[in-house]
Amino acid sequence: MPDILVIDIPPRYAAPSLPLGRYYPIIIETRFELDEIETFLAAERDFPVVPDLFDRRPSALNGGDIVFCRYAAPAPGWPLLLLCHWPANFTVMVPPTSDSFARGCYTTEMFESIDALDQTEDRLLTTLGRHHPVIVKPIGTAHPAGHA
Repeated sequence: MPDILVIDIPPRYAAPSLPLGRYYPIIIETRFELDEIETFLAAERDFPVVPDLFDRRPSALNGGDIVFCRYAAPAPGWPLLLLCHWPANFTVMVPPTSDSFARGCYTTEMFESIDALDQTEDRLLTTLGRHHPVIVKPIGTAHPAGHA
């Protein structure tokens, strides 16, 4: 799964359309993209620019399964993140003009508590289970969650 760079937007630029009203997640799939976003963020500007470099860039990752990945808060006060990777047979059901999927296949949600994340994940699994067989396979890693 990709890394996620989460930007805490200053209050004067925050908006209700952002996760939890103030965060901007950026999905980074490659080392090249990490270098690209670091260069973008370090650039001098006369005015704020939305860091949407990758939002409409096609994903380099493919797969036929729906994957939910939990990203732990990197420090106290930061949100938890749920990244969902949706295969093409799901994403084609949504008009391509919508902004439903970052990079054509991801959705992200942020939470202030693990209970809120658990409830959302349970609701997603229940909804999916009404239409398709759902097999949940926990995948262990060296880290308890993704890197945010």
